[in-house]
Amino acid sequence: MIFRGSRQSLGVSALLAVGLLVGFASAAQAEEPVANKQRLEQGRALADSVCSNCHLVSGDQTKAVADVPSFQEIADQPGQTEGAIMARIAIPKHPMPVIPITKNELEDVAAYIMSLRTE
Repeated sequence: MIFRGSRQSLGVSALLAVGLLVGFASAAQAEEPVANKQRLEQGRALADSVCSNCHLVSGDQTKAVADVPSFQEIADQPGQTEGAIMARIAIPKHPMPVIPITKNELEDVAAYIMSLRTE
């Protein structure tokens, strides 16, 4: 009888643990779109202030350097990833200058660029 009670207790504990995990996952999913939206907004704001001297960073912008790809063009490159964008910004090739930004800012800008992808 003691064994049977322990099994029931373990069953209730397992059910409770699964319920908590589902609850945490649901809460994380509910918060993710808000965090993602904030990340994209921060990325765009940083791009507007730092990158718009050379790149077209959004449809609102009218001027950029002629031979520099727009963020839309960068996002639409075949096989493009956030990691590749971050690497290109972190270790730029001429004529792109070194841009002193934090890792979080770098991630935000790369996420913003990838959010423009249409292909």
